[in-house]
Amino acid sequence: MTASSPNRLSADGAAFTVRDARPADTDAFMQVIALADPFNPDPFGLARLVLASPPVPPLSHDRNLALIAEDNETGTFVGALFGGPPRWLFTHPGIDSLPLLDHMVRSLGIINGVAVHPDHRRRGVAATLIGAAEQRFTRAGYGLMTVDHEPTLDGFYRRHGYTIGDALLVHLPQQRLIGMTTDDTRMSAKPLHPAVRLADVPGAPHRVITGLLPGASLPADAVFDGTRLQY
Repeated sequence: MTASSPNRLSADGAAFTVRDARPADTDAFMQVIALADPFNPDPFGLARLVLASPPVPPLSHDRNLALIAEDNETGTFVGALFGGPPRWLFTHPGIDSLPLLDHMVRSLGIINGVAVHPDHRRRGVAATLIGAAEQRFTRAGYGLMTVDHEPTLDGFYRRHGYTIGDALLVHLPQQRLIGMTTDDTRMSAKPLHPAVRLADVPGAPHRVITGLLPGASLPADAVFDGTRLQY
């Protein structure tokens, strides 16, 4: 799906179109995506800045993706999704070089928020938006999709192929690991490329995401000694 080729879909008889959001959609997009974080007075502020910029591949706006689900009859927005590079990549001390950061930004994506208008829930809108986002990230060469979500959504994301967890552990070249944890939400992951997998490694507190970067593929006998991978 591209900005010039919207995806027309139907769920429970309610037809809607999933397409890239445009600058003219900004206010309506922001109203819908805010439903994903209703207690934040200005959620997803980055999305407003992104939508002010012109469309640029490989996603809708360079390395960010803004999708809307639009009712085919009324033209109203029934759902919205915003994704891009995880913000923690830019501040993590383990990402200590610009080439490594560039590789990570081009390989690891996150769904920052997905929301559906209350009148249109339980009709497959959220699942369709997530599926469309996964397709776009896959076509752009990403290896892994992540999502930070409430525990109440564990079942939903598990049904859509995500491994539910409280942390991410990513295998880097030179036998290194970097991790990211959350306090009260989940940080779940789904491989988008066959080379990427979540591996159980003896000694590691969580499953290890491997195969995401060149030179970072775990052998079967790998162990974690508390500081770095050994193999």
